Amino acid sequence: MSKPHDYHRFSGWRLVVLLLVFALYTTWFIGPGYFGQLVRLEGYEFLQGRGFYTGAEAVAAIEGLDAAGRRLKYTELGFDLIYMVLQTFVFEALIAFGLRHLRWLKTHWRWLLLLPMGYLFFDILEDSALALLLSTESKLIGSFAGVFTAAKMAFFLPCIPISLGFAITGCVAFFLRKGKAADGSS
Repeated sequence: MSKPHDYHRFSGWRLVVLLLVFALYTTWFIGPGYFGQLVRLEGYEFLQGRGFYTGAEAVAAIEGLDAAGRRLKYTELGFDLIYMVLQTFVFEALIAFGLRHLRWLKTHWRWLLLLPMGYLFFDILEDSALALLLSTESKLIGSFAGVFTAAKMAFFLPCIPISLGFAITGCVAFFLRKGKAADGSS
């Protein structure tokens, strides 16, 4: 018999540490880090922020980078892997937190935990296609990157309100149960 996935790995102090690490890494990455450096380059078009782009638009954006800009983009893609894994853990942890405290973890609601996995899957495909685009300048690969970006956004955007909603409702359920338990023990 297979063991069910342990969605409690980021609970309690581990959840707090995960959120802190994510906040610190994000602040560095988009500020002084590689992503922040890249978007501040003069003439650089940030493709992923569009949600979708064509192969020709992707090639045009890459052609706007000099050799140093391309190296920076490769480096940014590598550090983006860390960001996307942390982001996925945060989404999963917050959804699992809510499901656990609502006592819905063993219901069909647990399928929502696949949503962050879809985001991670398409973000990895997007970054891989962009790395290939940097070396080939192929419009076909740029088109795939654009499709992967759109698919990533289709998973990423719902993850934000869903994870925040489950975090909030999980907190409410936790405190209501704690209040009931305190009333019962008086």
